[in-house]
Amino acid sequence: MVDVFSRSAANYEQLGVEYFTPMGRALVERAGIRSGMRVLDVGCGRGHVLFPAAEATGPSGSVVATDLAEGMVSLTAAAAAHLPWVTVGLGDAGAPDHPDGAFDAVLAGLVIFFLPSPEDALSAYRRVLRPGGRLAFSTFGAQDPALQTVVKTLAPFARPSEGERPADRFRDPASIASLLAGWSGVEITEHPVETRFSGRPLFWDWLWSHGIRALLEQIPADRLDEARAAAYAVLPEAPFSLHTVLRVTTAVRPSP
Repeated sequence: MVDVFSRSAANYEQLGVEYFTPMGRALVERAGIRSGMRVLDVGCGRGHVLFPAAEATGPSGSVVATDLAEGMVSLTAAAAAHLPWVTVGLGDAGAPDHPDGAFDAVLAGLVIFFLPSPEDALSAYRRVLRPGGRLAFSTFGAQDPALQTVVKTLAPFARPSEGERPADRFRDPASIASLLAGWSGVEITEHPVETRFSGRPLFWDWLWSHGIRALLEQIPADRLDEARAAAYAVLPEAPFSLHTVLRVTTAVRPSP
């Protein structure tokens, strides 16, 4: 997945379609990021969380943003070069390499469900937070039926993937809350997001710009045109919108 996101980096949230951007704003708002705070943004991608967080902390604060995808890091670092209180670098969202208690907030936008051990990641976030510091991470709730139908339509064209998919530890609020034993003030909220598309070609390009690219890359090149036609056939007439539910989970590291 790291390589998939590196290959997606140039177009990730760069096609004139707002999908991740409103999700990042919602996460930062729910996290309560304020002026002067020290923030860690793990799995920063192209900055859908980073930039609203940097705006909220202002120059009196700091934002450290990390990602394992080199393509994401290089492009996001260039975009953030005018913000001296922002640092962007390579880093593992599952194992942040920072001192204990270094941050007032840890933000993880749509990344935790990719990690091989969410429990270990949550323990690491707790370690790098100061007592009373705040964790906020986002996951997907309900996906638009049209997107689900497209994915199901494309799946038979793809080569079988290697290995088994990990169990979905974030399928519902109860499953999410069960991972946060030992944290205080756990809250899970849902935020509707509408993403508008002017036409089917834009939608197809958008599919290549994020994690669904992993499925598309499993389709043999000589079947891509056929797969695209099948996807177009199940999409609504243009223009159309996708409606996604974002879940934002917040929690507080208890004081000793």
